[in-house]
Amino acid sequence: MKRGIAKRIREVRAVVLDLDDTLVESTVDFPKFKGLVIDRIVSFGDRRSDYSPNETIVTIIERHKANMKRDGISEKEVRRRLGEIDEIMDEVEMERVSETVALLGARKLLELFRQHGIKIGVLTRGCQRYAEKALSMTGLLDLVDALECRNSDTKPKPDPESYLKLVAELGVGKDETIFVGDHPLDAQCAANAGVPFIAVRTGDVPEEVLRRAGSIEVFADVSELADWLRRALAK
Repeated sequence: MKRGIAKRIREVRAVVLDLDDTLVESTVDFPKFKGLVIDRIVSFGDRRSDYSPNETIVTIIERHKANMKRDGISEKEVRRRLGEIDEIMDEVEMERVSETVALLGARKLLELFRQHGIKIGVLTRGCQRYAEKALSMTGLLDLVDALECRNSDTKPKPDPESYLKLVAELGVGKDETIFVGDHPLDAQCAANAGVPFIAVRTGDVPEEVLRRAGSIEVFADVSELADWLRRALAK
């Protein structure tokens, strides 16, 4: 399989990477994050039993959207509620962002792509302020050509819209890209966009789950990926 990846990498013009637990060690308190979002959704009138903090934030928000549609909530009210939820998520994300550190090999990987003329995009469900601060704190921001974050104008991953917007900003076609991340949501986004996905195990997802999600290869971390790519790209 790695031989096929090497051929693909030599053909790509841009690489899209996830941020948290792929390039940087996440400082976001996700239990608090999800708990506060559920509390706010319940305050809007939804039943608490409809939601579980064990679900992903994507699932929680999508269920609330479905419930609002079912209940005939106006578009104006939908936007207001989602705006409040965004504000909650932004606040939690920013609480400890100053403690962010790069994962082993992150800069090495990005510099390797730069050396080979491969553009770099970062795709995250985090807010713009958080992503820029995290990348700045870790010294990676100067290596990133384009950044796509959670916002009200673009549907976030796993919807392919955000990926395709980022690819357009990089000035390449989606078939000239590959996605690197640590979570099945990243793999799902790649599948929805119709692009190959490479996984790293620096999140909390087992290798077998990442492979079942559609990863064409799984590496321990971006450092291992960089070491392998250096050899592959040198051929």
